[in-house]
Amino acid sequence: MTHTLDSAISAVGALLERVDRLNEQYRSGQLRVNVPAALGDRERPVDVLVEHHLPDSYAALQAASRGLFFSLPVAFNPAESVGPYLAVVDRYAAGQPYRFLDMGALIATQAFGENDPAIVRAVIESLPFVTTRYAHSEYQTVLSLRLKAALNRIAPAGTPRHFIVNTGAEAVENAIKSVLMNRVMTSPEGDGGFIVSFDGAFHGRTLGALAVTHRKRARLGFPTFDWPHISFPVEEARAPKETIRREERSLKQLWDLLVSGRLPRAEKSKDTFKRELDAIDEFLTQTDGSSRPDVSAGSSGSGSEVLAFIQAQRANLAPDVVRRAKRVAAVLVEPVQGEGGVRMVSARFMRKLRLLTKIYDVPLVFDEVQTGWGMTGRLWAHEMFDLPCAPDVVTWAKKAQNGVLFVSEELATFFQEEKKFNTTWEGDSVGMVRLMALLDMLDLEQVRRTGERARAGLEALAREHHEICRNVRGAGVMLAFDVIRADWCEALLDRAFRRGLILLPAGERTVRFYPRYDTEPSAIDEALSILGLAIDDLFARREQGDNSEAAGTAVKTRVGTLAIPLDTVESVDVTAANFEGAKRQILAVEQERYGTAAQDTAIAPGMDSALRQRSPLQFAIETLEATMGNPRAVGVAVRDRVSGRFVAYAVGSAIENHDEEGVTSDPHFGDNNTLYLQATATLPTVQNAVEIENFLLDALRERALAAGFEFLSTLIEERLLESGPPWFRDAAVIERIDNYLGTGIRFAYLHVALKPAGSAPPPAPVTAETPNGA
Repeated sequence: MTHTLDSAISAVGALLERVDRLNEQYRSGQLRVNVPAALGDRERPVDVLVEHHLPDSYAALQAASRGLFFSLPVAFNPAESVGPYLAVVDRYAAGQPYRFLDMGALIATQAFGENDPAIVRAVIESLPFVTTRYAHSEYQTVLSLRLKAALNRIAPAGTPRHFIVNTGAEAVENAIKSVLMNRVMTSPEGDGGFIVSFDGAFHGRTLGALAVTHRKRARLGFPTFDWPHISFPVEEARAPKETIRREERSLKQLWDLLVSGRLPRAEKSKDTFKRELDAIDEFLTQTDGSSRPDVSAGSSGSGSEVLAFIQAQRANLAPDVVRRAKRVAAVLVEPVQGEGGVRMVSARFMRKLRLLTKIYDVPLVFDEVQTGWGMTGRLWAHEMFDLPCAPDVVTWAKKAQNGVLFVSEELATFFQEEKKFNTTWEGDSVGMVRLMALLDMLDLEQVRRTGERARAGLEALAREHHEICRNVRGAGVMLAFDVIRADWCEALLDRAFRRGLILLPAGERTVRFYPRYDTEPSAIDEALSILGLAIDDLFARREQGDNSEAAGTAVKTRVGTLAIPLDTVESVDVTAANFEGAKRQILAVEQERYGTAAQDTAIAPGMDSALRQRSPLQFAIETLEATMGNPRAVGVAVRDRVSGRFVAYAVGSAIENHDEEGVTSDPHFGDNNTLYLQATATLPTVQNAVEIENFLLDALRERALAAGFEFLSTLIEERLLESGPPWFRDAAVIERIDNYLGTGIRFAYLHVALKPAGSAPPPAPVTAETPNGA
């Protein structure tokens, strides 16, 4: 029978030779990105260029076109990939495959590079486990048992028990089930209660995971549990006082849920909250922050101090408060929000969160699906916080190649409930082989060195291109930066892809940069170089010579041709219902005010067709549509009654719906009382433009107050601080940005009260309805 396997054995031999050769080339710095030069044709869409210049990829995609989901428009070939260099099926003249450079680590699933010799060897040696997929729930193999034994070595402190599943979402689902079961079995009412999670979170796409996911558009209207969320107090290094205010607000939101159980008429005294939080602050200040043992183990030293403090605080709680708190099944949090935009909180906040949940006997669940096993430079990301006591549940997936749930001894009891936590496969054997091959390769110092090199390069790019990129952040190799305005994020990713660099978006305007743990310095440097070129491409500076005079060219202000008396204009409500009919006129105002590439010398004629339709300051109509689709959106236009034309417009919505530059530093972000004015424009042909602008802002103010907003924030041309209406001139400047988006115009992030203390409501402007055909 051996002869029937001869061809396969020969193929394996060829694979091993290729793996050795590729790794030698990669480690010696010989490999580089190589993509068809034609992908840089900015006049044509990428998919059209792929059809003509990557025909094998195009054919493979066409053959699979009935599939419902595709992302990158190429077909990768793992057999020719190595490190972070992903080969595609297409080859160039020399017979070598085209290669892209992946700084997304296959959506953070890969700790090490492609075709790592350790993994290749492990798979070949484990062929019996690859050829059959065992249903491990009933048929344990020596491999699955070895993995379970290995998990004992890396289990997070306080959560020694583990359960293997298939995906990250499934791990989160089982975490949810375990804490609900805990409440069903232990609370007086036998009610599973609810789970508290955080805004900006992403925990998966199953219905249970969606119930704890609070990101715009993620839930897509699916019916799921009505569970509450609280604000995620992102740490702002530039605004420490604001960070502390956010943290206190978030903890107060949680405390309200703990003491009330979401039941009406439960007392939620601010004084009581302050007294409890002050006690936590004092305890954390007095205790040594180093090496706190696990409280659940009944250890001595600092662990005993923590346990004594928790018991003393718990003894002060009224019986009815304790009873209501049991309606809270758990608090679920990501130590770093990955999909939400690589958002981080302070260790101070996480310590208080852990003590507060412990005092009220509420399990704390860390979702480390993305962050787990070294990505932040710690084995587990929550170790960065030096918690006073351990979490109750930790979920892990991605780099685990399966899903894993780590639980405390107390919660492990509920996994014995027959069939309630069963899963057919209990993990995939091939994933187990891959993980087992890598467990001993983890070098946290290597992760930190790789992350430091990448971060230093990103910070240098942000300094060089401060008009478009800023806020480099992260830990370990989990890095990111922001594009200064959300609607240019996809454009930057497109420019990078055309040059052969793959990056991941996150949040509204975040670009993630995830090197693998062992990425060679030469690959990191190449990725940073390509990213810099992509930023240049975005505004075609290379064609301009990138001189300061060209970079500072402001948007043209055309000579006014018409004065429009205020008694001949009317304000028009713009709503989600009538936006379809109004958007053509709104787009016309936006284009005329800020110019298109053909009209504006600040934008080079070589810019690709997707971008040359608008200048940097001009909003795409899709962006405005998304804003008007948000709850509590407010829009207004100024219409000339003589011509019937819109001469100005303004649209915005609750600030929590936005992620523009400055938003997270806003003094009222999270209070749900601030309108963010996202876009406003007045026709440049209007001679009395200041009068029209002020009329527009007054009309917007009236509608914002009617919608229940107390404040207005906006990133806007700074000149309006002097030319705007009196109430607008009182705005506080949160941040100034010189040469915004390379246009030469100075912008400012402004925050102003819509109704100053003691002021009368603004007079109502003349209002008209907008016909659908407007």
